Amino acid sequence: MTDREREALRDRVEQAVGALFTVDAEIGRGGMAVVYRAVDVRLRRKVALKVLPPELAFREEVKSRFLREAQMAAQLSHPNIVPIFAVDEHAGIVYFAMGLVEGESLAQQLAREPHPDLSTVRRILREVADALAYAHANGLVHRDVKPDNILIERSTGGARVSDFGIARAGEGDGR
Repeated sequence: MTDREREALRDRVEQAVGALFTVDAEIGRGGMAVVYRAVDVRLRRKVALKVLPPELAFREEVKSRFLREAQMAAQLSHPNIVPIFAVDEHAGIVYFAMGLVEGESLAQQLAREPHPDLSTVRRILREVADALAYAHANGLVHRDVKPDNILIERSTGGARVSDFGIARAGEGDGR
């Protein structure tokens, strides 16, 4: 995506959700979505706004998968899972608002420090395993656990599991 395309998308997002969120900056980008740091205008809290670009939102299967991620993750309430606050669509922009984790992904942390101390490794593994056990106990299998989808809170060092985009409900998904 070129800088011009990034700016055009951000402008379109701001126009679509401007009454609800103040968009600050792009903080992430994946194969299917762009994530912005934003502020929920009504609740006055920082959020991460995950947006499905319009060129993908018109594809019903992509839109359904994106919305399913929000719906599945919103069922979970655990300190090591990024919470989902809202999901909606305005002016062709499909998005969900989730907790903002001020920090970096485990992948970024490992690139900077490839050999963390053993106590850090144990703590992160314990927190991620606890989050996944909770999700599994609630009928949800993540299916994409990787360092990019584990966020590390800068202030506490706590791990948060994110991106349930290809999660599968234990009972409901026929695939």
